[in-house]
Amino acid sequence: MLLRTSAVLAFAGVLTFPQFVRSTNGNQSSPAPEKKTPAVQPLSPAEQARFDAGKELYTVICGACHQPHGNGQEGLAPPLANSEWATGSEQRLIRISLQGLRGPIKVSGKTFQLEMPALAILEDEQIAAVLTYIRREWGNAALPVDPKTVAKVRAETVKREDAWTEAELLKIP
Repeated sequence: MLLRTSAVLAFAGVLTFPQFVRSTNGNQSSPAPEKKTPAVQPLSPAEQARFDAGKELYTVICGACHQPHGNGQEGLAPPLANSEWATGSEQRLIRISLQGLRGPIKVSGKTFQLEMPALAILEDEQIAAVLTYIRREWGNAALPVDPKTVAKVRAETVKREDAWTEAELLKIP
């Protein structure tokens, strides 16, 4: 009887597959707690203003290639939504923005062969705004980028003339 009831509940979507398996194995323990994603820290008013400015800049500067939905374009630009590059090291992301990116790069399990232009013409506040937007939009939950961090990285890389490669970036924490 338990098996038949569990099968009906599983089919109806009331029980998940792990719960169905436990109930049919005779294990009456409660279901395992669901994984909780870490709470996203709310943006301060200044960070929110930066995010809003970044959204506007993204639309004009980045949206044509990476698209308004952040999923990129096959053969042209990788996704920024759910991207380990967008939500990972801000040091790497800032360098990509300042000097550009060339060659193959693996994003979300797919390899892209690309050339991304440098955006060093933008001010530190503008780069921080765009990157804050990218790191917090489309379900991304990374910390915002501070203009002071952009200024620091800009000063460290001021003499660099070449675009970054994936191999070079992976050496940067």
